[in-house]
Amino acid sequence: FFRPYAAPVEQPDANYDLWLTTGRILEHWHTGSMTNRVPELQRAAPAAVAYMHPEDAKKRGLKRNDMAWVESRRGKIRIAIDTAGRNRVPRGTISIAFFDEKALVNVLVIDALDPISREPDYKKSAVRVTRA
Repeated sequence: FFRPYAAPVEQPDANYDLWLTTGRILEHWHTGSMTNRVPELQRAAPAAVAYMHPEDAKKRGLKRNDMAWVESRRGKIRIAIDTAGRNRVPRGTISIAFFDEKALVNVLVIDALDPISREPDYKKSAVRVTRA
């Protein structure tokens, strides 16, 4: 069904200059409540990382496997950066899977609801990334 466009509740700005999107990875396709109990999956992906475009990382003095702070208006987490993995993101965007209880990405996301479906809108939050 066609629905009218609704602009994101929050946009990147001078202080929080990147889009954060949350999601899943092949090994942990949900919150980890099941997949974290499978040794093979845990070995394949033991921790969440922040997938970041190499140019965005370079601009911040970061490279693959560096530890960084990802901070929004709501919270802050410490996480490793991945710039060369299989999950490549466009410039201006970072992506973090939400299976890792040591990197609680949900503290970063907005709490807005879609006005029509009433679904949480966890996919469009403004963040900044700095070296940890």
